[in-house]
Amino acid sequence: MVGIYQSNICLAIVGASVLNYLDHDLGSGWRWSLGVQVILGLATAGGLLFVGDTPRFLESVGRSEHALKVLATLRGGDMGSAARELALVRAELEEERRVGSATWSEVLLNPYFRNVVLLGCLFQFFQIITGINAIVSFGGTLFEALGIHGLTSALLPSVAFVIGNSIGSFVLVDRVGRRSLLIFGMLGMAVSMLLGGSVVLATRELDASGTERLPAAAGIVVIAMIFVYMFSFGVSWGFGAWLYISEIMPLRVRGKAVGLCTGVNWGPANVISDFVAPALIAGPAGPGGMLLFFGALSALVVPFTVLCTPETKGKTLEEITPMFRFASCHDFVRFVRGNLRAGEGMGAAAGNAAGVTIGKSDSGKPEVGAAEVPPVC
Repeated sequence: MVGIYQSNICLAIVGASVLNYLDHDLGSGWRWSLGVQVILGLATAGGLLFVGDTPRFLESVGRSEHALKVLATLRGGDMGSAARELALVRAELEEERRVGSATWSEVLLNPYFRNVVLLGCLFQFFQIITGINAIVSFGGTLFEALGIHGLTSALLPSVAFVIGNSIGSFVLVDRVGRRSLLIFGMLGMAVSMLLGGSVVLATRELDASGTERLPAAAGIVVIAMIFVYMFSFGVSWGFGAWLYISEIMPLRVRGKAVGLCTGVNWGPANVISDFVAPALIAGPAGPGGMLLFFGALSALVVPFTVLCTPETKGKTLEEITPMFRFASCHDFVRFVRGNLRAGEGMGAAAGNAAGVTIGKSDSGKPEVGAAEVPPVC
């Protein structure tokens, strides 16, 4: 589902790129771009009037019969399948009620919760601060500053995003795992940006009018590097950062934690990248400086990903939660070593080592609870 959501975003970016290219030279072009957004926004708002409530919501408010009818409709009239699925929904809701929801003080002060939430916020921050929104939003400005024109150059980065996201989310993520995709995806982003920026700074020249231009061969290399960057992001961090934070958050803090991580993604990280990009393009180093800047940031994120990303592929929430249960400096060192050794974080035995009791809940599932909080760094 995360992959489908991200694919729709990718296709929208491609459509926006085509529209911006077509109306770029029109005096009223910006009106067309904004007008299309308004029309599509109104169409979406109108469509929401016809969207029904989810079976999960209906079950949560006691409308079980209605929930069963909705599920049966979605399953082609198969009442047996709908009933089994509704039973799973009911069991999950009961488990959530039993566990309860953590307060903000628990989210921010309990080290077992706070540390995994902090990691989630960092994943979301790094997803944006490494330049994706800057390239998407200011790609046209970047290419124009380099003297690169044409529909192909405008579309290639977005197409690379679509291809990468499709391959990563539908083919690779459940085969090679989250950890490998995030590591090598960020590595590809770093290398491509650093190479592209280096080529720009090494080959840029001024034409007769004093405008900065690139030789044709250098322009092709830069477009190729941005293609690689967009593909690397799409195949890994584009959907992977969202998928990962949804998997690692303990059930008790999931709602607040994912909301906080999303706020970091759309708040500080977006503001920084959107203000930094145009300033760098207009700065002394020009477009090459912008590419090097985001390449350097991506390179700095690679070791973080290697050290702080346990593998979650094929694991249940009960197996994932202990992997992130560290509270002290000593625990964090064990967490890093576990990731370097086998991508397992604190490992399956983390609970007892960190002063955590692991018992059975009323439903028979493993239940992890903090018996004692060790000193925090």
